[in-house]
Amino acid sequence: MKFATTELGLVACLLALLPAPALAIDTENVLGRLSLEDLMQVEVTSVSKKPQRLANVPAAVHVISAEDILLSGANSLPEVLRLAPGLDATRFSGSRWSISARGFADLFAEKLLVLVDGRNAFSPTFSGVSWQDFQFALEDIERIEVVRGPAAAIWGANGMNGVINIITKSAAATQGVQAVVGRGTVEGAYGRAHWGGQVSDGDMFYRVYASAQNANEQVAPASLGGGRGHDAYGDAAAGFRLDGYLSDGARWDMSADAYRNHAYDTAYMYQASGAAIEQQTERHQGSTLRGRYEKSLDDGANLQVQAAYAHSDMSIPYAFNERRDTVDLDLQHRFRLGTQQEFIWGANYRFSSDTITPGPVMSMDIPSRRMNYLGLFAQDEVSLAQSLRLTMGLRADHNPISGWDTQPTARLSWNLQPTQTLWAALSSAARAPSRADSGFNRNLTYIPGNLGAFVPNTLVVLKSDQNQSSEQLNAAEVGVRSQWAPSLSTDLVAFTHHYDNMLRTNGHITAVPGFALTVVNVEVRNGGKMTLDGVELATDWRISSAWRAQLAQTWNHVVDVGAVTVDASGTVPNSITSVRLSWTPSNSINVDAWLRHTAARPGVPTHIQLERQSFSGVDLRLAWRPQKALELSLTGQNLNAGARDAFAGLSMVASNADIIPTCMPKSLVARLRIDF
Repeated sequence: MKFATTELGLVACLLALLPAPALAIDTENVLGRLSLEDLMQVEVTSVSKKPQRLANVPAAVHVISAEDILLSGANSLPEVLRLAPGLDATRFSGSRWSISARGFADLFAEKLLVLVDGRNAFSPTFSGVSWQDFQFALEDIERIEVVRGPAAAIWGANGMNGVINIITKSAAATQGVQAVVGRGTVEGAYGRAHWGGQVSDGDMFYRVYASAQNANEQVAPASLGGGRGHDAYGDAAAGFRLDGYLSDGARWDMSADAYRNHAYDTAYMYQASGAAIEQQTERHQGSTLRGRYEKSLDDGANLQVQAAYAHSDMSIPYAFNERRDTVDLDLQHRFRLGTQQEFIWGANYRFSSDTITPGPVMSMDIPSRRMNYLGLFAQDEVSLAQSLRLTMGLRADHNPISGWDTQPTARLSWNLQPTQTLWAALSSAARAPSRADSGFNRNLTYIPGNLGAFVPNTLVVLKSDQNQSSEQLNAAEVGVRSQWAPSLSTDLVAFTHHYDNMLRTNGHITAVPGFALTVVNVEVRNGGKMTLDGVELATDWRISSAWRAQLAQTWNHVVDVGAVTVDASGTVPNSITSVRLSWTPSNSINVDAWLRHTAARPGVPTHIQLERQSFSGVDLRLAWRPQKALELSLTGQNLNAGARDAFAGLSMVASNADIIPTCMPKSLVARLRIDF
């Protein structure tokens, strides 16, 4: 309880010290009040690094608005991302999540790029993100743009299966004081608060925030064994944002965040001396600093420069400790070529330095490494006719392991009529090898022998080759975005993805015999293939002024896994379903129901990509606003009490020892939000 007392005290102290502003500010996000017609005109920036009307974007993109986040009752960013069609979000222990688009949501999901206000948040360690490190307040998010499908031609390698761009509200949009406190049967006690203000001349705005949580361990219902998860966790974060507006029309913004979190767990630890179940505490802490300058030039041109720095410390007992520093520099320039073309080009440079201290079960061949990344891109959008636009783009990326990757795309958008857009895209994308793909060693399993019978013990070690090359994707997509009436819109996408040169573990096995212990090395190398077909449907229906229904449905089908079985084929669920129903009987009451179902994933016998049982969840949220600046809500999650949302046999969660057979028990959360 020491952590809870200390960290929740941060929020209490912040509230106590903040001066009350003279005027209460309405901080509701504008997206939450728009009609469907207006929502289709909202500008998104994640597809082409420039503002585009959502209705005309030639890509599978979905916008999660601030209203969606609020009404979902979600208390963490991974829970929010389940609102987007096609995203597979798996909670496998406490605060640990695996998230990906169009399959591949394994333990270290690595084919989805994550941005925070344009800052690249992926880690070179495994080309993914640690979702427990995203601790900024959900209330400060303006929108989340989710691009499904290859976006590497603009954002670079690792945007193979999509991009999640988290865009926070400007400091000017969060004036005043807001506090959120809550308590849940699983979420424990938590609190978030921000304070926004401005300087006297009105050209600079600021926001500071703090958040903290101390969550309880998960307990399975009696019908599923009643096991305890031993996976309690806690986190704390603080940060600020500044937004400035210059007299020449330019603008700048700066933000900084600091976080720390811990998560308890039990895990199987395979060592040369045998296998044991160990209690461990995983600890993360770090900080980020980001600054951006943007200026509009003559004739509609635009120049943008951004710099970011991130520091992280990660400690996983018995596994490894990592210390990492990363610097990102980005430049982009947009201008028009005549009246029919708009051209955008840019460059980015990343430097990342790490020290990875080995543990008893994991190690790197090169413990410390400095890695440089370079990316160059260009894109031209041509208006072929008033209703027909062609976009062609090319990006070249260089990484220190596999060298250069080229990633082209061609996208065609055709406005059949003002309320319907047909689009198609052909793209090639790459995933650059990560640190863990090159020279990584992990004890995979231990098989006891019988020394008396001259049968040695066996330790199986997973090894990644030093000379990996980039994984490749060729994709074709076609979609139609329609608004059938002012109250009804649909977004339908069909795609086929052909993956090549994928990392696989089949074959390449060597043994180092010994009397007491034989070490079997299973090497990870390129050579796998897989073809994935799918269809994604999103529907938004404003039935009446009081009722709204939203459906997101995805169907996936692995049609070919090549001559050799590929681990990734076992990570693709056949279907993902999300149904949300919102009822607003009055301006002061909201009732929201959310049904989710993700089909089982078959898994594969290599134990690298692991089986997951089907997951179903039913959530219900009731909110009451006795006055405009005050909201009370009660959310029940997984009320069906039958949800299973963990990997089976995962070596780093307690379910491996059958301690707890579920990671999504029934929970109740009470929350108070107040604006001053």
